[in-house]
Amino acid sequence: MKENFRKILSVGAIAALTLMFTAGCAKEPQSQQGTAQASYAIKTAEADYVAYSLAEQVLKDIAEIKMIIPPGSQPHGFEPLPKDIAEIEKAQFLFYINDRLEPWAKKLGGDKAFPLERNLPEVDPADPHVWMDFDNIQVMAENMAYYISSQYPDTEKQLLKNILNFHNEVDMVKRIYGQMLSNCEHKDIYHIGHLAFGYIAKRYGLNFKPLTGAKADAEPTPKDMAEMIKSIKENKVKYIFTEETLNPAISQAIARETGAQILYLHTIEHVTKQEFEQKMTYRQLMLKNLDSLAKGLNCKA
Repeated sequence: MKENFRKILSVGAIAALTLMFTAGCAKEPQSQQGTAQASYAIKTAEADYVAYSLAEQVLKDIAEIKMIIPPGSQPHGFEPLPKDIAEIEKAQFLFYINDRLEPWAKKLGGDKAFPLERNLPEVDPADPHVWMDFDNIQVMAENMAYYISSQYPDTEKQLLKNILNFHNEVDMVKRIYGQMLSNCEHKDIYHIGHLAFGYIAKRYGLNFKPLTGAKADAEPTPKDMAEMIKSIKENKVKYIFTEETLNPAISQAIARETGAQILYLHTIEHVTKQEFEQKMTYRQLMLKNLDSLAKGLNCKA
């Protein structure tokens, strides 16, 4: 079975659509949510906001989409409610990241549950946040398109247009990250949160120092906090990072103890209700992360 969407497309189709895009015919991706979704024959469910934000762009003008994990909720340890199970039953596809992050998806979705973590170029078994790598997220988008096109071949042309548009966005963000993070005064990311930004740190030669492990709901021990506070003071760190959707009590306590200022990073796996309503895209959220990293690490373009 061919898993990479690029492999199922004809060379002629790729060439024609690439010319169309370079000629400026491509439009800015728009959200499907709030449009006439009822007219779409294909109905999909997305486990979390990563899959949902991908579907908004990859499945634009193709499918009706529905996010299962509600805004403001953590995917780590999430347990679907009866209403969530009903949504999954109505869908023809359930897209999720991987079994490590969403162990419930395959159990409930069965044959219509499709993991997006397949054939990725960079996977750390200890870190399920694979979408934080730009090459990974592009392959994940192709995987989603492949799953749809293999059952609905007539969607291939529209899927290719959407994929090319998404890839162009990610390539742009990748270039900006490379330019900005290549010249930073500091290399250490002191993160009052969980292991969610290791892929970014590895790609750009940074040192990621999370307070807890891979799960966002993990509680730091007093020893963990004491060691981080000591390191922040010894290295005269001016900025520490945390996640917008986490309880701020711990980061605020460490900030008071060290005098460091707090900056926010976004894991994208879950969003606030406001961000969901604003239809924040992968590109927008990753650029917000870059703003925080550039300030906290004192990077110069």
